[in-house]
Amino acid sequence: MIAIAGILTFGFLGAIQALYGPLLPGLERDFGIDTSSVGLVFSAHGLGALLGILLPSLVRVRALASRWSSIATGLFLIGAAAISVAPTWHATLACAFVLATGFGIHVVRLNSLFVGGFGKRGMAMSQLINAAFSIGAILGPLCVGRLHEPSTRLFGAVAVVALALLPLNALADRKGRYRGLAPQSRTSPALPSQQWPGRLLVAFIALMCLTSGAENCIGGWTTTLALASGWTFSSAANLTAMFFGSIFLGRLLAAGLAHRVKPAPLVIGGISCIAALLVFASAAHGAPVPLAVAGFAVAPIFSATLVWLGAALPTSPHANALAIGGALIGAASFPPLVGRVIGEFGATAAPLAILCVVLAALAVAAAIHVASRH
Repeated sequence: MIAIAGILTFGFLGAIQALYGPLLPGLERDFGIDTSSVGLVFSAHGLGALLGILLPSLVRVRALASRWSSIATGLFLIGAAAISVAPTWHATLACAFVLATGFGIHVVRLNSLFVGGFGKRGMAMSQLINAAFSIGAILGPLCVGRLHEPSTRLFGAVAVVALALLPLNALADRKGRYRGLAPQSRTSPALPSQQWPGRLLVAFIALMCLTSGAENCIGGWTTTLALASGWTFSSAANLTAMFFGSIFLGRLLAAGLAHRVKPAPLVIGGISCIAALLVFASAAHGAPVPLAVAGFAVAPIFSATLVWLGAALPTSPHANALAIGGALIGAASFPPLVGRVIGEFGATAAPLAILCVVLAALAVAAAIHVASRH
């Protein structure tokens, strides 16, 4: 029951996260804001999700300990319903923050369950649950594209889905508790973590921050870049769906490779491929198609980094939550920064701006890998 609820909920998470990018042009139009300001929706989402990661640890009330999935889904319901009727831009940001708080609760608890609860198959199971996330992320932009124009009214449908998921998550809460499920790898540490665990953890947090920031920049701004290149809105939204579709296929492939390839090569190889595609997009004056194809390279990075971290710091009880928190900080911080670059230099500057983030991630990953060999 927990697995069924987790897979369906993760698909829902993907749909929510993927909605924002195609909706950006409509948000600009409806609230009379510029490109730099509209990127703040990513900040609201990322900060709310970060609070959701920390909330179960901060609020240690026994009555809530086995009900966090129901609470998170309830926050989805409230936030989505409020976004669909929010009268102002600031109200929309506040509602997105509420919705994202539930998002963060689910992300950290379900990732911890699927990475830590299946032993040596943890990376494969994590890739599969994140593949469910990708299915939702494909459907989200496709639904927006069918509207022919972006509108926050679509969040009314999101609220209806959250209402349908609420009893399923409540039943899962009754069937089992998500307490104490942080991933604890039995693998020997890949590097001398006992000597410098603090620096190692900071490096992994930075890596998650940069890679998730780059992923959200690509998913968030692909529609805008395609529109600037002359695509129709429906085609541009479908291109964003293609990005998440390539992530889905890539995660299925990564799940099959999980037993044969170590996490470090998957992470470094994926980041390198993203960088190459962004170089091509920049050289082609902001061509949006390479960004959509980059989803194949993005696919294995999140789960493989968590497994890599678990092997490097197997005795750190909070490493997983902190790393996911770093990912959400990156998701909140980098898309608005890219939005400022777009506002200053135009949409064709987006691939180059994202490339800077990816190259920084590659440097951090390479440093961790080199240190692990000594």
